[in-house]
Amino acid sequence: MLNKKALTFLKELMACRAPSGFEQDGQRVLARWLRTAGVESAFDVHGNLHAVLNEGAPTKVMLEAHCDEIGFLVQYIDEQGFLYLIPNGGVTVQTVAAERVIIQGRKGPVNGVFGVRPPHLLSAKEREHVAPTDLSEAPVDIGASSRAEAEALVELGAPAVVDAGWRELAGSRVSCRGFDNRIGAFIVAETMRRLAEEPLAPLNVALHLVGSVQEELGLIGGKTASYLVNPDIGICLDVGFATDATPADRKKMGEARLGGGPILGVGPLYNPKLRALLEDAARTEGIALQPQVRARAAGNNAFAMRMERGGAAVALISIPLRYMHSPVEVVDLADVEQIVRLLCAFIGGLPAKPDLTPEL
Repeated sequence: MLNKKALTFLKELMACRAPSGFEQDGQRVLARWLRTAGVESAFDVHGNLHAVLNEGAPTKVMLEAHCDEIGFLVQYIDEQGFLYLIPNGGVTVQTVAAERVIIQGRKGPVNGVFGVRPPHLLSAKEREHVAPTDLSEAPVDIGASSRAEAEALVELGAPAVVDAGWRELAGSRVSCRGFDNRIGAFIVAETMRRLAEEPLAPLNVALHLVGSVQEELGLIGGKTASYLVNPDIGICLDVGFATDATPADRKKMGEARLGGGPILGVGPLYNPKLRALLEDAARTEGIALQPQVRARAAGNNAFAMRMERGGAAVALISIPLRYMHSPVEVVDLADVEQIVRLLCAFIGGLPAKPDLTPEL
């Protein structure tokens, strides 16, 4: 399992508010963690976080995870001081009913709630549709009594997220808002820290860490970072659908469960030789893998790394996740530790010039 220091770092990272386009608070936490191992990092103009080990080696490996979470933007403030928000990323609107929300205010965080009508005042038909289907039906109450009072606290375009924090569940499972995908960001940072601080052998490859931005808005940071790094190998860390709680989804997504180990992407997008190397590393480490098949490009940054410039040989490693894009996402920390171990073994064991091209 994760040691105490790593777990403290993860909790600090998850406490950050980092909706798409406003990821920097979380990125700075990642940078501080890397610095504990003597690894310096920097932002590019888009806000992607970059760090590198063994720069100048003949093969470049880009280890990427997006750092943004879904959220909201303030769109309108009415005469009574209620805020109306729009989605920033793939929000399931029905999940916001009666939720708390935190808005980035002019002078600091501003608390609000998505209010709901009392059941006493609803007709029988209205009770069937308590959850809103559009955010225009879900005003946010910040306690202001007028537009002027609300505008003094919050400006148009301000980002917001649901206020749902870290909750420990049974065993090694945890619920929190934003595991998609700060759990992936944690994994890439912890992997680089271990390879810098606790290497089993010198690295043969150049390892480029990228904490990317605005994935939820269209792989934006992943595309620009991939162009800049121009990797030979791209490993994308993102969350994947755990279907153990929803049996009907197994026919769509295959079988993957919390605690079952890393999910490994299988399909035309992913390089078969690279996948075989990851499978070899997993066998050596005694780590079970859960294959998940994709017939076409998925909405993650493995696609971005595959398509920029001449393209990289890519693989997707996913963290099993329940209740994706909700305020109560659930992961198993045992899976997280296994993925870090797998990546350290795989990257540490790569030769200087791995051959990942098809055989003639």
